[in-house]
Amino acid sequence: MKLNSAQLASVQEQLGIEAIPEEHPLMPRLQKAFGDHSFLVDAKGLNIITEDAESSGSDGNLVKLASWSDDRTQLNIHEPEDRNVRVDLSSSGMGSMN
Repeated sequence: MKLNSAQLASVQEQLGIEAIPEEHPLMPRLQKAFGDHSFLVDAKGLNIITEDAESSGSDGNLVKLASWSDDRTQLNIHEPEDRNVRVDLSSSGMGSMN
């Protein structure tokens, strides 16, 4: 899912995760491989947020698409992995990690 700027700022604050900027040269390749999403990077790898169908769009789930290699120089793509982390996507902002 593509996050708006308020949602992206909220997710970054909630999770301490870094968003890949839209103008980054890798964005076209990421979008071709995974679709139109906001891409997030943390110590565990490359992630996206998916909508939680039960929350009417106010919550999202963190899903890992790729993990860092042992030397943290490249990302290894794998099947999407639900990280069991819920984020608050409501416009009011701050939720909690579960």
